[in-house]
Amino acid sequence: MTEAVCIVAHAHPDFSKGGGETAAYREFATLRGAGRPAALVTAAETGAGSEFILRHAADEYLFAIGGMSEDRLWWSDIADRRALVRFLAAQPVGVFHFHHLWRVGIDLVTELMEARPDARFVVTLHEMLAICAHHGQMIRTRGRELCRAFAPTQCAGCFPERTARHFALRRAAFLAVLRRFDAVVYPSDFVRGRFRDWGLVGPHEVVLENYLGDALAAFPRRVAADASLAGSFAFFGQPTPFKGLDVLVRGFALALAAMPGLSLAVFGCEREDVIRMFPEVAGALDQAGAAVSFFGRYDQAEVLDLMQTVGWVVVPSIWWENSPVVIQEAKRAGTPLVVSDIGGMAEKVRPGVDGLHFKRGSVQDLARVLRVAAGVEVFERVVGTIGDSLGQKAFLERLGSTLER
Repeated sequence: MTEAVCIVAHAHPDFSKGGGETAAYREFATLRGAGRPAALVTAAETGAGSEFILRHAADEYLFAIGGMSEDRLWWSDIADRRALVRFLAAQPVGVFHFHHLWRVGIDLVTELMEARPDARFVVTLHEMLAICAHHGQMIRTRGRELCRAFAPTQCAGCFPERTARHFALRRAAFLAVLRRFDAVVYPSDFVRGRFRDWGLVGPHEVVLENYLGDALAAFPRRVAADASLAGSFAFFGQPTPFKGLDVLVRGFALALAAMPGLSLAVFGCEREDVIRMFPEVAGALDQAGAAVSFFGRYDQAEVLDLMQTVGWVVVPSIWWENSPVVIQEAKRAGTPLVVSDIGGMAEKVRPGVDGLHFKRGSVQDLARVLRVAAGVEVFERVVGTIGDSLGQKAFLERLGSTLER
């Protein structure tokens, strides 16, 4: 039985360009394109005085995110929460598919499950926020040490204003809700392993990487290497504290000093944005000079065109990155990758086949790998072996196994 689907997400890509909201929207568009009825309901900064729920486009709705607390995972305004539950429960659908729980609320999910016991509930866990209160990054708040498993005492060390008991209860609250879902979708085997170790077992689970959407899936791939691009590198994304752009700038400056002629293009932010977040890289940027170019925000529809203008896409994140959309985009473009050697990055990029790995957070090792990547023979070999991203048929088949009863 093919039932209509309501997709609920923490943001809309018209206002925020993160991977989770983009994946949610692309699922919505793909299902509709395949003839399956679907609606999209997302959180948004609607502004003071706006109605709580707004119609954004055909079968697309926005809800205000005021009144959320504790990592924006619980509603502090019960009236708003209940209004949204009533709106969702009234949707003529048989399946609710949640992307993220942040800005959506586990209390809302519980109330909706009670209001619609006839419906099927699916969740895609794009990150580890249920496991880690530090934005789901599983990185210590003091320094950049990685966490490899949930431990209430360590959590209390990161947040000394809270007790270990608080985090134990937090875990229990999340598990109680997540175990009620009919199916859980993980974008990588890495994140599935983390949730299993944390205690989430029982629901039907599927590892399904993010789909790029029909337009990008039909984009012509690069089939031959242009040797002149071997020393050309690019970063795509926003300069968050965890994306490793500071590591990339410093590593590139070292590589450039040893191998003049390299170039780095930064898409998604301006030079001022980077220096504001990472003041310590100003000297490296001055040293690199014109070899580093900034292009600001870009249209998602143009990303594959942009990726084909460079030789390598670099993903230098210092956190685990469960399944970065930028990796799927680079594969679709036929552009090889240089990535940190942890988490979903290491899983999605086969070393020597789809790209190269460097030691996470190591400026020196990144500089070494950039010099290796700039070699024409290495570049041409990897361009010839890089795998493609997930296709529409495989995506719909695997997604369907979670949506159907």
